[in-house]
Amino acid sequence: MTTTGTPARRLVEAFDDCPALAAMYTEDVTWRLNYSLPPNIAGPHVGKDAVCGFNEAVFTKFYEPGSVTVEILDEIGDEASSVVRFVFRAVTGSGDSYGVEYVLFAKTTDGLIHEVVELLDTHATIEQHQGNAVGVPPTG
Repeated sequence: MTTTGTPARRLVEAFDDCPALAAMYTEDVTWRLNYSLPPNIAGPHVGKDAVCGFNEAVFTKFYEPGSVTVEILDEIGDEASSVVRFVFRAVTGSGDSYGVEYVLFAKTTDGLIHEVVELLDTHATIEQHQGNAVGVPPTG
């Protein structure tokens, strides 16, 4: 995990490392995704235990552990409020390739993240989790 960049970037670059993610959160952290996703995914996930449980499920059940990579496309903000646009690539739990563009917002208090809002192409993610290469960003 890098120690440079905005909190949003540091968070994304720590994906797949649940202990590193947990160390970044306040006790009352919240995390939510697009409202169009099922509630168990969309959240909001409230409190450090809930957010860490959500992260653990994502990085051990939805995706093959160790397969996650991120490509940072844009990053703006400061230590208080930041946003990063990135491509998330991994291997799904069923062994399919996954690649979707995301935007993640992070807000902090006293250097720890207290709010995360994660937005993505929900159509692409649903299709790719079914093994269909829909909405895959170009590489390179």
